[in-house]
Amino acid sequence: MRVQIPVYTDRWMMGDRYGVVVKSTRMRPANAVRAALLTRHPHVAHEIAHVKLDKSGKTVRVIFSDCTVV
Repeated sequence: MRVQIPVYTDRWMMGDRYGVVVKSTRMRPANAVRAALLTRHPHVAHEIAHVKLDKSGKTVRVIFSDCTVV
């Protein structure tokens, strides 16, 4: 599935905005506080998307609900 990563990531600011979801995982409870501050859906169980970016080929982890499906 092709997605656009969230605006608040450094990779998005560098122009590496689109990629393919490689896998998805559940967030560990220790990181839920940070995610609640960043995401627009603070009270749901967060799923992490591992996205392989087009330009750099790097894989980044982002909150899946903040990604835009392209």
